[in-house]
Amino acid sequence: MKLVPPKFKKASQSASGFSLIELMMAVAIIGIFASMAQMLFGGISDSALFQKSRRNAQEIAGLASTAGAAGADFIVLGDERATIVNLRNGVSPTSGAFSGRVFIIPGLTDSDITGAMQFLTLTDSDLLYNQSGNSGGADQLSGG
Repeated sequence: MKLVPPKFKKASQSASGFSLIELMMAVAIIGIFASMAQMLFGGISDSALFQKSRRNAQEIAGLASTAGAAGADFIVLGDERATIVNLRNGVSPTSGAFSGRVFIIPGLTDSDITGAMQFLTLTDSDLLYNQSGNSGGADQLSGG
């Protein structure tokens, strides 16, 4: 008895792999999903930056209130940025119970100050926090 090895058949052309059209459609769908994800996550980072600026403004106004109540002289009339920079660098009352105590916001960068300034308004003796983020609104809280 003679054994005959089985014959292997080549796969037909129509059954092998994906067509060019199918691959192009898959790439297009992946591209659409990627652009939607970018828009979604891009909005989250904008929102986080807005909240960070708002929280920095609250910290600045709170420190301004505390330092002002303690008798520290840090207000630069007409210059909101210089007033905030004074708080960033540290201010200290020269007399009273808090004499020698330093009021400071360490780690506040220039871009942090720029972002926070949209929520702050400087008057003659106060640094005011504005929740809505537009200077001069009616919902301002005293900061010093």
